[in-house]
Amino acid sequence: MKQIAKVQKHGLKFDSRLELFFYELCRSENLDFDFQVPYELHPPFKYQGKTVRAMTLTVDFDFQDYGKNVIVDTKGFQRNDNKLKWKLLKYGLSDDNQPHIFLPKNQKECREVVEFIKKLK
Repeated sequence: MKQIAKVQKHGLKFDSRLELFFYELCRSENLDFDFQVPYELHPPFKYQGKTVRAMTLTVDFDFQDYGKNVIVDTKGFQRNDNKLKWKLLKYGLSDDNQPHIFLPKNQKECREVVEFIKKLK
């Protein structure tokens, strides 16, 4: 499997060039977002006296101030464990507060997501 090169810029570490592209695109459009937001999929628990850590999914971008929450995770390629975590996140979201979730795979899709978010304002 091909290893994605991490990138450092703006004092932050990005998991890919696509993630950096989306970050800079959102900043150029003056969109408010939180970066690298962890969501707890399953709380920690005890098993045979030992603590099992919580299961979390860290999403790249979380937009809260647009009438409805929007979650964006830039993924050129998605591993099987990541697919499972996204299913668990969707399962755990309440019916009355389901966010828009986007997983753009290229720059064109990133631009489309930004246009969608801008229309929510």
